[in-house]
Amino acid sequence: MSAIATQCRQCKPTYERTPESRAKLSAALKGKPHSYRSASTRPEVAARIAAAWTPEKREAKRQEMLRRNPDARYHGLSATGAKRIREEVGACQDCGSTGRLDIHHRDRNKRNQERSNLAVLCHQCHMQEHARAGETGADRMWQRRRLGTTSPG
Repeated sequence: MSAIATQCRQCKPTYERTPESRAKLSAALKGKPHSYRSASTRPEVAARIAAAWTPEKREAKRQEMLRRNPDARYHGLSATGAKRIREEVGACQDCGSTGRLDIHHRDRNKRNQERSNLAVLCHQCHMQEHARAGETGADRMWQRRRLGTTSPG
């Protein structure tokens, strides 16, 4: 323990963040420069970045990624995009369940990310949908091998 400290960490009372202490700290820091971790956390820079990503630029980026890796599983539907669709719909479109939601491609083409092609299903309904079409497990793997394709979809 240093000469300055009068109590050890275990003996000191814990700090409670009350509305008064928050207001006091906010007033003390008001007007002082802030060391932002990155440019995107500054509101004006974040707005410029968001404005730069036009639908045309997003599509060009999607096409570039498709050109780089034609066998990639998804082209255009990011994890956050899928999450946004699941939250928008909120429940399975077959049974109404709200747990463990998946995105299902109606035409079985994972490169077709049109909103009309995507359905939100709970995991159980999603697996049943693929099982009815014979697209699960080893059967599907051998079917792909016979056809000479390894890419999903």
